[in-house]
Amino acid sequence: MSLTRCLVASVIGLGLCMTACAQQQVQARPSFQSVAVGQKAPDFDAYTTSGKKVLLSDYKGKVVILDFWATWCGPCQVSMPGLEKIYSQIKGKNVVVLSLNTWDDKAAFKDWVQLNSGTKYHFDFVRDPAEGDHAGIRKASIAKRLYKVIGIPTMYVIDKQGNIAGSLIGSGNEAKLVEILSKLGISATVP
Repeated sequence: MSLTRCLVASVIGLGLCMTACAQQQVQARPSFQSVAVGQKAPDFDAYTTSGKKVLLSDYKGKVVILDFWATWCGPCQVSMPGLEKIYSQIKGKNVVVLSLNTWDDKAAFKDWVQLNSGTKYHFDFVRDPAEGDHAGIRKASIAKRLYKVIGIPTMYVIDKQGNIAGSLIGSGNEAKLVEILSKLGISATVP
């Protein structure tokens, strides 16, 4: 066999091996087992930058887009402009966005909100009282303990009765968010 044929066969073999390995990795990745659609959304206490306690149940009678995020999370920062654009279309329709900072430090949250709330983003920001980012904190957080979040950003849409209407994980889900809201009678266009 010539050297060229040997190299081509090696490259093809390596490519097939890499494809098989990649498929195994994807299959081994844990799937998001969200709180089930129709189930009552778990209530929680979270806090504003000034320390005011906010309960999810404070928003009963409104549709709530519950957005789990962190200041250090690049995909979270990518998803927020789209969320803002959708929110600007629906904010007068008895809908709130409750953007819940999780797996983060209180100081980082406070600084980030001070820079961005009211300028770039016009929805409500609160923080998880389980402060920091390590395995113990994640396990104790609202995100993990109550909402089974495995990665951020993760969003839940909660209907006016306080039940889960849908969930999304990752950024770039504006079309899916608009679809879930549509099922609740709230119209918006995909930005």
